[in-house]
Amino acid sequence: MYTESARLQRLDWIRSVTGTGLPSMDRTQLDAGRLTGNIEGFVGSVEIPVGLAGPLLFCGENVQGEIYAPMATTEGALVSSATRGSLAVTMAGGVSTCAVAQSMTRAPVFAFSRMPAARLFALTISQYLNDLRTVVRQVSKHAELVSIEPAVLGRTVHLKFTYTTGDAAGQNMTTACTWHACQWILEQEHLVDSQELESFIIEGNTSGDKKASFQRMTEGRGIRVTADCVLPEGIIKRVLNTTPDELTMGYHHIASGAVHGGVLGSTANAANIVAAIFTATGQDIACVHESSVGQFILEPTSDGGVYASMTLPGLALGTVGGGTHLPAQRELLEMMGCTGKGSAARLAEVIAGFALALDLSTVSAAVSGHFVSAHERLGRNRPGAVPCA
Repeated sequence: MYTESARLQRLDWIRSVTGTGLPSMDRTQLDAGRLTGNIEGFVGSVEIPVGLAGPLLFCGENVQGEIYAPMATTEGALVSSATRGSLAVTMAGGVSTCAVAQSMTRAPVFAFSRMPAARLFALTISQYLNDLRTVVRQVSKHAELVSIEPAVLGRTVHLKFTYTTGDAAGQNMTTACTWHACQWILEQEHLVDSQELESFIIEGNTSGDKKASFQRMTEGRGIRVTADCVLPEGIIKRVLNTTPDELTMGYHHIASGAVHGGVLGSTANAANIVAAIFTATGQDIACVHESSVGQFILEPTSDGGVYASMTLPGLALGTVGGGTHLPAQRELLEMMGCTGKGSAARLAEVIAGFALALDLSTVSAAVSGHFVSAHERLGRNRPGAVPCA
């Protein structure tokens, strides 16, 4: 039940079972009646500190002007570092951003008795794309089926459905659409021989849902976004406290280390930006690691500065649906202008821009020897220590 009285009853019950007082759960700003579809067994809420990073000057396709980014985090030094990187980029003329594409995938699997039946199904199913689009339109007015792509693995066929989903992340939406599309497939006797088909499940794990994968780098799942800037030598020295040569050297060490370690992509710290902004704006936090797969590039310029870019190929985010309707999360989206039509692309560009700024600051701190001292000063939680002003 989604009522305050039901919440308090659950809270009293867990207190009696565990013998813990849970005083911090007594009050919550969330209305239990508005949480249908977001949570079950609701007993309370936890607070995560939100800091403001920026401003960062954007010269993007979907966002222009100075933006402050809300970051929900308990990691000291993160907001300060993102702000330092933002200052450097802004002083250099800002960051250019572009949301290149948006898609969401779901990949059901059909298991047949033998490979020939699977092969026949894979060869014929693509002929029915328009029929499947008709089914999808009956389920959702926001999801558009772009393509279906079969992959035969022995006697199974993994059938990847690719959609566009507007300003929604679209994971639940595309699951429902794919389920109904597959029910239509199963009803077509000329497509699926009931004597040959042994099983069907809605997801066979080839969509990459909530998993980092090479497929995400090459094909994307969510919004593919890229950001770049050019920093002159003077700003690098004055704001980032390093030199272009040291910054480039540090980047090459990080990039080669990522290759040696088998890391997907190569960024210094993009996950921190993705996690902090995802949490602050009501995104699916379980998608942080897949959305953080990216490519940070840094090159020297002919005039002694550096060129830097950040590409995040699969930001699984939305500005409608999920937790984006919750009061605080909605307010923070509004603060960044990320509500209304086209706002998901805007949010993606904001994340990419701040991810680039943070990577520039992080690598600079590492090569200049300030990384540890910054965390000692801002990031370590020493009981009894006097807090900084």
